[in-house]
Amino acid sequence: MTPRDAVDQLAIATISGAQANALTDRLTDDGFSVTHVDSSGGILHESAVSLLIGLNHARLSRLLEHVRECCRTRRRFIPAHVEAPLLEIQPVLIEAEVGGATIYVLNVERFEQL
Repeated sequence: MTPRDAVDQLAIATISGAQANALTDRLTDDGFSVTHVDSSGGILHESAVSLLIGLNHARLSRLLEHVRECCRTRRRFIPAHVEAPLLEIQPVLIEAEVGGATIYVLNVERFEQL
């Protein structure tokens, strides 16, 4: 690793579990080191993934480009939880935006790979 390529930032990208493999493959093919952390929850109770990505600040725009291409938002209809114990009703569907990404970029004071 040359000084120009030294890790000086940590990006934490939280994305949909459905989009994680495509983004991880794309990032590793482009030379990024990625740690994958699974989670789930939220209003939709879907899987989510947080990717921990160490990088040099000069490559941040390239990272964001990959995320934008792989993690587009989309609209989906999901059943709303409506309580009607004595009535038989069709489930109410609401439209929700899913996908996309939330990214935090932190400066790294010190990085060592042992």
